[in-house]
Amino acid sequence: MSNAYRKLGSLTTYALVLSAFSEAAAGGFTLEHQNAAALGRAFAGAEAERGEPAFAAYNPASIAGIANAEIDLSATGFFPMTRYDNASGTLLGVAPVAGDTADEGVIPSALIPNVTIAFPVSDRLTLGLVANAPFGLKTRYSETSAVRYQARDSELKVIELTPVIALEITDNFAIGAGLRLQYADLSLTSTIDAGGIAAASLIPGFAPQSSDLDASFKGDDIDLGYVIGAQAALSPRLHAGVSFHSKVDHGISGDAQFDLAGSAAGQILNGAAGLFGADRFSTSLATPGSVAFGGRFAATDRFALLASGKRTFWSSFDVVAVAFNDGATPPEVVTQNWSDSWQASLGAEFEATKSTTLRAGLMWDQSPVNETFEHPRVPDGDRVWFAAGVSQAFGARVSGDLGVAYAIFDDTHFALDGSTQENLFRGAFTGDYEIEAIAVSGTLRLQF
Repeated sequence: MSNAYRKLGSLTTYALVLSAFSEAAAGGFTLEHQNAAALGRAFAGAEAERGEPAFAAYNPASIAGIANAEIDLSATGFFPMTRYDNASGTLLGVAPVAGDTADEGVIPSALIPNVTIAFPVSDRLTLGLVANAPFGLKTRYSETSAVRYQARDSELKVIELTPVIALEITDNFAIGAGLRLQYADLSLTSTIDAGGIAAASLIPGFAPQSSDLDASFKGDDIDLGYVIGAQAALSPRLHAGVSFHSKVDHGISGDAQFDLAGSAAGQILNGAAGLFGADRFSTSLATPGSVAFGGRFAATDRFALLASGKRTFWSSFDVVAVAFNDGATPPEVVTQNWSDSWQASLGAEFEATKSTTLRAGLMWDQSPVNETFEHPRVPDGDRVWFAAGVSQAFGARVSGDLGVAYAIFDDTHFALDGSTQENLFRGAFTGDYEIEAIAVSGTLRLQF
């Protein structure tokens, strides 16, 4: 019986942590919103902007060629509109999950900051520093939701500090590079059907949903990556840029807490076999690498066409292995098998006056999530962005940007098989999701 308890506990605890990392690796939630000018044209041509430090998060070569020191302060408000309905779950193949079958606000609003500092060292050499949040997501479900055994609260925050250097090799060609110091913070809460585990273990007096156990996990890590980029003036009117961001491998570790006091079944399982006794967990998590390229074509002296393409290497997220320190929960490995994803955008800019520039753009953004493993913590899908923006110079050394975008996601349907190993005690689940989002961004640029 002890071995049976141990196996039951390992499956359940592993499933909780796996859900959080599924969310973390959702390419649809990469935070592209690093400045208002880029957002206002749907990020088209962001890699090709020469002498524009605000674009250094996309290409470090962007700081090359500036004449004065510059500070760019950006903030983007992200306002998702999410709804799920028709939620239905079944535990152990026989017990329907009671609870709310529909709700709104699964993904709350967020504020995404970006600060870039750059200063010329010589006519050809420029140094800079970028502080931003390239990845992140927060989702939340009610404790009374029919989704609760699959997902509750999750939050991933990734903050990055990147010193960058750029060199103008010639008047028409520049290169840049940076060292990415990345901090990842992960926290989640989950609901475990301890009553169902006890019933499956033939412990009398328990049934599925009769004795839920709350659990929480919180861990973090700091690790390093790099970014390189180049820009070239292919003709007086055509500029191009390319950049590569490496993946960053994190070894997440932190505290695990199980509220045994609130679950009689949890207490019995813990006393019988030590299940839910872990107070630490560890796992690996990689934020993906990517390659991006962009172009800017000055059709006239006042009108420019812009384009970008990006490939994000989510296929590196293939399996997740989680370990616990209690001696009763062995490590587990589950395949995710996600795909690399594409992003493509087109945009235009028009210089309405010497101090005012108008812009607009359109972007298609592909989700990397494998349909077989789609999960309520990742209500993701392919999406299309519609964007517009304006820049205004307030003087010789002060200017600002404003960008607004609206995104429509493909509707998502979840159909998780409760007989698979990772869903054995989370149960089968089906549900439908609808997502839209609005992003509003502002940037203040100061030259010295």
